[in-house]
Amino acid sequence: MTLVKVLIMNGSDNTFLTLLVSEDTQLLYIAIIILLSLVAYSIAAMVMNRPKSAKSQAESLKNMLEEYAEKVQNNECTIDEKFEFVHVDIPTKQYPKYDNSRAVDEMGLSQEEADSFVLDLIKAIEVEIPSIESAILKGDYKSIEEIVHTITGTASTLGSGGISSAFIAFYSSVQHRDGMQEEYIHLQNIKHYLNELKEDFESKKEK
Repeated sequence: MTLVKVLIMNGSDNTFLTLLVSEDTQLLYIAIIILLSLVAYSIAAMVMNRPKSAKSQAESLKNMLEEYAEKVQNNECTIDEKFEFVHVDIPTKQYPKYDNSRAVDEMGLSQEEADSFVLDLIKAIEVEIPSIESAILKGDYKSIEEIVHTITGTASTLGSGGISSAFIAFYSSVQHRDGMQEEYIHLQNIKHYLNELKEDFESKKEK
């Protein structure tokens, strides 16, 4: 089940609350929220004797929720707007740093050549991340699987740990169809270990 995020304005201090609902029930939730909000603001107007202000706030809330519902329906929201990973620490699993000595030991490459291949791997991952995000938004498992399978094979051939382990876990999750919420979290792990790999290779270059 795919979850979507609905923002609710707190009239007392103009903050926003976040509610996760399934795509199947989002419109029902939005309708209920709008109705409850209108009732609350009507009561506030009678008590505070400020009908125009209450009506204006209620209309703003209604417009905001309708706009958000339309964005979700048209699949226009960003991946971070659509998915939530509150209370999940990234990375979800600690892996040792990526080691590309396998490329030297098993493929007969020099360390310089092996490092050059890893830099190409970094570029390839950076290029593919937007495509993975788009596929997750669309719920397109086939596209995610094709991209992740290719990068997993390359990363594992060149080395182990870090980004390679993260991609292996990601690919396993995709194969098992664990749900797009779970794939989104795996993608956050990938971004974490990609940044770690880039930092390691930047420090190598400085030496």
